Formats: sequence, C-alpha cells, structure tokens
Amino acid sequence: MKSGYKCSAKRIAAIGVMLCMLVLTCLTVTSVLNTKAEEAIGQGHVNYDVTDLRIRTSPVSGSVITKVDGGFKFDIYEETTDDDGDTWYGIGFYLNGSYERGYIYGGYITVDKRNDYEPDADFEEYLDSQGFPDSYNEGLRQLHAQYPNWVFVADHNGKDWSDVLDNQNVIGRSLTYGSAVSSWKSVADGCYDWESGKYTQLDSGGWVQASSALVEYALDPRNFLNADNIFMFENLSFDSSLQDESGLESMVEGTFMDNSSHDLRYDGRNYTYITGLLLAGQESGVSPYHLASRILQEQGYDGHGSSISGTQSGYLGYYNYYNIGAYARGGLTAVQNGLEYASYPDSSTLRPWNKRMKSIIGGAIYLGKSYINRGQNTLYYEKFDMTGRGHQYMTNVLAPRSESVKSAQGYSDSNKNNIAFIFRIPVYENMPENVCEIPTGDGSPNNRLKDLYVDGYSLTPTFSLYKTEYSLIVDYDTSSVYVGGSTLDSSADVSGLGYHDLSVGSNDITITVTAANGDDQDYTITIVRQDKEPDPTPEPDPEPDVAYPGFSTTLSVDEDEKYISGLTVSGYVQDVLDKIDNYNGAYSKILNKNGNEKDGLVGTGDILITYNSSGEEVSRYEIVLYGDANGDGEVDLFDFVVVKRSILGISEPSGIYWKAADCNKDGEIDLFDFVVIKRYILGLGDVNQ
Repeated sequence: MKSGYKCSAKRIAAIGVMLCMLVLTCLTVTSVLNTKAEEAIGQGHVNYDVTDLRIRTSPVSGSVITKVDGGFKFDIYEETTDDDGDTWYGIGFYLNGSYERGYIYGGYITVDKRNDYEPDADFEEYLDSQGFPDSYNEGLRQLHAQYPNWVFVADHNGKDWSDVLDNQNVIGRSLTYGSAVSSWKSVADGCYDWESGKYTQLDSGGWVQASSALVEYALDPRNFLNADNIFMFENLSFDSSLQDESGLESMVEGTFMDNSSHDLRYDGRNYTYITGLLLAGQESGVSPYHLASRILQEQGYDGHGSSISGTQSGYLGYYNYYNIGAYARGGLTAVQNGLEYASYPDSSTLRPWNKRMKSIIGGAIYLGKSYINRGQNTLYYEKFDMTGRGHQYMTNVLAPRSESVKSAQGYSDSNKNNIAFIFRIPVYENMPENVCEIPTGDGSPNNRLKDLYVDGYSLTPTFSLYKTEYSLIVDYDTSSVYVGGSTLDSSADVSGLGYHDLSVGSNDITITVTAANGDDQDYTITIVRQDKEPDPTPEPDPEPDVAYPGFSTTLSVDEDEKYISGLTVSGYVQDVLDKIDNYNGAYSKILNKNGNEKDGLVGTGDILITYNSSGEEVSRYEIVLYGDANGDGEVDLFDFVVVKRSILGISEPSGIYWKAADCNKDGEIDLFDFVVIKRYILGLGDVNQ
C-alpha cells in the first residue's frame, strides 16, 4: 500500500520534492509552508473533515481570498478573537505560486506547532517521569505552552501495538463511510468485491470496513495531541464543577437540541435538552457534554436519525438516542435492532424507552455501567477497548476524533485556561517510530488481473484473480515465452506483459498491476526451463485422478449422512472454499437451501457441491453449524429461541437444523443445548464445532 504512514527517510524526501514541484508549477492553492517565515509563531492545518473553509482578508467579515479543504497547511502569525470571543488566526499560505496572508476561523483548524514555545524544565522532568516516548513530547509541549494547568498521564496499558491493530482490523469492528476516499476503505477478503469493484456494506447507511492504514492513524494517540482532539483522552465521568448549562448551550447551539419543541416531560417535570442532559449526567455519572456529543454523532446535527423519530414502522413511540444495540443483524437494519432493544423492559435502564427523556437518561445509565464506569472512560477507550472484554461502543473508526472536537467546544476558554483537566493518553509496546499519518490516496483500488496466460502453455494452478503465484515447466528448446493478460479495472496500469527470454533453470516473471489510487499488486510466474540433458529425476506423484474434493483436517465429513461440520461461526463462503482441494479441473460452490449460489456467511442448511471439469455434479454435502439452528450463519438469540421452543414442545426443527440445534451432539435437544447457546451469546463459552 502506498498510502500508509511515513516509513522512511526516502519517502519523506520524495514528499519534499513533490511539494517543491507543486509550488513551481503554481497550483491554485498549495498546502505548503513557507520555510523562510521566521517571524511565524507556529504552523497548523485545516481539520480533515472540513471542506470549503474560507480564508478572509480580515476576521469575520473580510473579503474571501480563497476556500480550502481538510489537510491544508499554513503558517500562523497571530492569534486574535472577534467580538463574540471566537478565535481567528492570521496565517500565511501559497496561492497561485505566491505567498499570501489572510485570516482563518480557529474553530475548524488544528495548531500543529507553536514556535514561541519556551522550554519548561519542570515539565520536561515530568514527561520523563511519566515515560512518554520521545515521539509524544513535542505535541505535549505545545499543549503545555497553551494550557499549563493541564495534566497528561501516560497510560502504559501493556498492550502490544501489532496485537491491538490486528484486533481493530477484524471485519465489522472499525468502519468508515462508503463515500470516503479509497485509501480509507479496506480491500481485505470479505470487504471488497474485485470483480464488481464494490465495497461490502457492513452497516446500514453505507458504512464499510476501514483500511488498515486508516485504523493505524485513528489508533495512534500521537495524531491527536492538539487542543481539540486531546479531549478524546479526557475522563468522561460527571463533574459538577466542570460541567454546567452554559457549556451545554455552546455544544447544542445551532443543532436540533437548541430550542427544540420535542416533548421532554419526565417524572412530572418539563425539561429542555440542556436541563435533561444535566439530569442524565447526574443520574448516570457520565459527563453531559459527552452525552450531547454522542447524540449529535449518532442522530446528526439536524436530528434526522430514524432512531429518535418515534415513527419507525413497527416501533411507533420508541426512542434510542445513543443507538445502543443498533447493529444490522438477523435480517433487521441497525435502526430496527436498536429500537427492538429500546422496547425490551429493563427497570435498571428505564426501558422500555417509550419517552424521549427515558431514552436520554436510561441510555446514559447504560453507557455508565457498561463502559465509562468500567474502565472505558475516555472517547478513545470507548472505541478502542483495552479492558479485555472485547467491548466497544463505536464502530466508526474516526468517531473519537470528531467527538473530541465537539467536547472541546463544550468548554469555555476560561474553563480551558483555569481547570486542571486530566488526560489519560495510551502508550503501547513496540509502537512505530514515526507517527502513523492519515492516508490520502483516492481512485479505484482495483489492482487485479482479469486473466493471465503464457501463450501455448497451461499455468499451475489455473488462473484466479485471488492467486498471485504460478508456475510451469518448458523444455530446453523454448528460449522465450509470451505472457498475456488484462486488468479487471480499465483505469489500472499493468507492466510485465509481453515476450520474456528464458535462461536454463528457474525464471521469475513479475507482472505488476497498479491501481488508479497507486496501490500495486504483483503476480509472479516461475518458469523452469529444462537443461538440454537434464539429470534423471524421479517422476513426481501425479495428482489424484479424481474430481472429488479433499477436505482440510479442520473439517469433519460424515460420508454416510453426507454432511460437513467443523466450520467457524460467522465464517464466509471463501473461508470454507479455501479449505477444499479439487483436482483435474474440478471446482466447488456453496449454494443456499433454495439452490442459489452464496457469497456471504455460511450457515446450517447450505450445500457444498463439487463439479467436474465438464460441469457435472460429482458430490453434494449439507453443512451443519452447531448452534446455528435457523441457518443464518450466526449463533444468536434467534437460535436460542429455536432451542427453547423445541424444549417446550412448541415446534421442532427438522433435518439438518435439528442436528445443528443439538449443540452438545448427544442426540437430544434439551436444556444442555439451551445452556451452550446461552453461554456463547454471553461470551462465556464456545459452541464446539
């Protein structure tokens, strides 16, 4: 991948050359700093989720010089405030090849560095005592210079960086919006369809799996050591000395919670969103600023979220302000599952949430007892759980970044300057030496071949866009070969096709496909040209002259009843097919019970069929996933209900579904199977496959 964080001096040098070229060619607005601006007091950039931010000739009402987007960098010459107390910065930047001056609103920018920082010996000693890595210290120094009362605590959580990164790259755990640039979206197995060029939607609203590079950026605390994003590390517990109505007014101003006409009656009193959020904070022990930020994140500034309309079909009069339990599963959308959760009675969280204030207060109580009061007490830790429970509130990988800005805006400048906020900042074992920068590449990521061949020869194995290594043997008289092929995506470039001379022995031919976004994929063909008089060698064992499949040792096959078990819960079609070997041109497919080919989760009742090279069916096995009694590929409450109804004599599953419901494989559907599924759902045990 070409769009990850800085990895080498060579890459840094290349970026420097590119920036210089942009200046020389006089692009309209160039995000380049003036390295000779010795009088500048610092540098900054426009926040990444901002577009069309105006640069003016003077604060507030000056003429618009130009508009810039997220990531635009500039020098800072002065800091000032307007009549409303809002911060503006006098900046320097390049426009049409010349260095210009103007003013930019401070609410949408991040100050990266202050040149007027004076070393503080006591603070340096404190940093050493905390054990912050050197790569953290520059950002912390800048914050200390701005807010000397703030306290930064190094949270050495003992977690290895690579392990945490792998955990967050699990499909469905870290998402980004589908309209994001391609370098933000994952093309890992199950996340992207190379043939159609479409990303797999993992949650309603078009959310897709985030790329590993974006997860690295979001996970790296060093990216957020600035005056706004530092609040992702703020303790989220309720504190009446810090949190008041005026702060909430700042947070909800201009949103649907500002002077709303919503019915917020509760316990015989009428509330506004501001007074209601304060009450929710008191009842739950959770910061009301965090609650306001969470609602805006989930329901939008205009309150368009269906979870709080009260008019959702099938769930009239129910509300879920924090979208608790709102995940697409079991054939229901995220909103439907969230409102289903809201409808369940539970006095400890004021459910059912059939009034707005019950949802606001009860949901806050849930957040407190499930997250904030149990160690996940920062925005960062709500997303990146380090408690060992595998429990995270957010799937949006950038949610801590956006919500931290809202939280920062909830505090007045007076509060920020006078209160000793405490920020717990994670430090991991074996972190990358350099900060993991945000990926920026865009364009199609498709770097796969549609076909690949060597003229006159057959490749081993048969070409597949998912396989990148091939081989073949030619005789001594073949001194060159022609390699042909084409790309799946017409916007991709390919190199390495054409004629290749062969030496005696092994020859590696590399075909490189470069996607429109710059990502490379190599295909390698190893061609062995035999010697003129090769030494006699034993003939290799021929492949079995059969078309039937060979199964991985992890699978269990019952040839008498013709079914397969031993699969992984929530496993995908490709995961199963990867465990099967076919010969002599045979191939396998997985069909659903209706006979249609599948490409998603594999569940009970699906059918594995193998065909020979002529397309004739040669074997058929049903699939059983123990615990998946309804055949949706997951073990959840729906299967729990199937087993319960069987035990009570209400209804009995049949055939392969009966076998799946018999979780402990004792030949009966009874309380033991009921307990197995219950423990799995609660995370207390596994279903033995």
